[in-house]
Amino acid sequence: MNFFGTDGIRGTYGSTITDGTAFLLGKSLALKGGENPIVLIGRDTRLSGANLFNALAHGVYSGGGTVINLGVLPTNSVGHFVRKLGGDYGVMISASHNPPEDNGLKVFDKYGVKLCESKQAVLSDVMNSLMKIVPDGKIYEPVFYDIDNMYCRDVCSAVNADLTGMKIAIDCCYGASFAVAEKVFRLSGAEVTAYCDRNNGKDINVGCGATHTEFLEEKLKGKNFPLAFAFDGDCDRLAVLEDGVTIDNNTVLIALARYMKEEGTLRGDAVVGTVMTNGGVEEALKQYGIDFIRTPVGDINIYNEMCRLSLNLGGEDSGHYLLADYATSSDALITALLVCKIYRAKGSIVKYGSYNALPFCKCNIKVTKENISLAEPASLKTIHDRVCSMCGCRLVLRKSGTENVVRCYAEGGECEKAVKMVKATLTE
Repeated sequence: MNFFGTDGIRGTYGSTITDGTAFLLGKSLALKGGENPIVLIGRDTRLSGANLFNALAHGVYSGGGTVINLGVLPTNSVGHFVRKLGGDYGVMISASHNPPEDNGLKVFDKYGVKLCESKQAVLSDVMNSLMKIVPDGKIYEPVFYDIDNMYCRDVCSAVNADLTGMKIAIDCCYGASFAVAEKVFRLSGAEVTAYCDRNNGKDINVGCGATHTEFLEEKLKGKNFPLAFAFDGDCDRLAVLEDGVTIDNNTVLIALARYMKEEGTLRGDAVVGTVMTNGGVEEALKQYGIDFIRTPVGDINIYNEMCRLSLNLGGEDSGHYLLADYATSSDALITALLVCKIYRAKGSIVKYGSYNALPFCKCNIKVTKENISLAEPASLKTIHDRVCSMCGCRLVLRKSGTENVVRCYAEGGECEKAVKMVKATLTE
């Protein structure tokens, strides 16, 4: 059994992901980490997070390892502190933008990088070889002293953004950024208005945050906020609002690339994206002498390609941005501070990162008992080839690694026809 998907282990708590799963992961990490390995653990605010932490810690200790409890912090903080504190592994307990009933386990290696597919496969083999145990009793592991303030200072020091006099609004979506996002902006000099900034795991991502920016748009009506930011549950996904209106995520990526190119900091004059990125982004970047390279979906795929080519910028149209000069995974707070710097230096992000999107259509098709066989890679390739032979467009079909859906993206003149054909095939 392969426990891992596109971004770690993820699913509904109590069924797809259980305390037993967390125990197996913890013990496997301890067994693979050498003598007395150190595993750093962070989490978001979900109600199931405490139980999963307890089970994960039990597993680490049963395998001969040691746990450092980071408490509730953004995902990138785990990779950051694995490097800073000299850990062997890190685990973030979070289901990111998923609903409150879901949870997940994202694993980082000693370099603060999410595990690649080959390392995940090795870890899955170890987990499959162990006996699943539901741990009994609580682990009383105190949160590492002052770790939240350390993270805030490190983020501010890395980006070095002077936001004195700026009015910023933020939506923390009751998630991992609830205690640190406002601190980061205030330390940078901004005047901050925060929404959904409480430890309230039962409402994490519910009608708010980066995947529901209509909430923040409504809050900002009639108010003067040049820039505003919405984060998702674990603060690795960012939505940017300018004058109260949500900006297209591709516009943000282009603005980042253009600014770094002009500042002389864009290594290789290239940006890494995915097969889901609109072709208009590639055309826009060409105007600035910037190449665009595509990978399969998943920020670890982007990061690995960036490392292979010695590049320092990548991103997905979902709102994940990888800035390798600052972090080894997507950190929405770091990206937000850099967007503020760009706004101050160049003005409107909308204008600065503008592009002409190619016509596209996309949809998510739920995987059920009736169509589960069609959602397998071989079947999706057959569907893909048949639809492409009948429609003049670029088509991407893939089973999501974070949700139980098939994601369909079609780009070009007959994109609507292509999506209709895919939906008909998968739902007939």
